[in-house]
Amino acid sequence: MRTSTETLIAAMHILATEIQSDDGAANAAIAEAGERLAEQHMRIAKLEQENDAMRADLLLWENGGPLP
Repeated sequence: MRTSTETLIAAMHILATEIQSDDGAANAAIAEAGERLAEQHMRIAKLEQENDAMRADLLLWENGGPLP
C-alpha cells in the first residue's frame, strides 16, 4: 500500500523541524521538498478537475448536446 500524498507532505514538514542537522541544510532541503510536493499535488488536483469538466463537456457534445 502506498502512503497518501497528504501523509508524505505532513511527514516532510515534521522531519524538517525534527531532524538534527548541524548546518540546517538537511532541514531546508526536506522543508523545500515538502513544499514542492504540496504545490505539485495542488496543481495535479486542479488539472484533474479541469480534465473531468472537459470530458463531461465532450460527452455532452458527443450525445448531441450544446458545445460549451
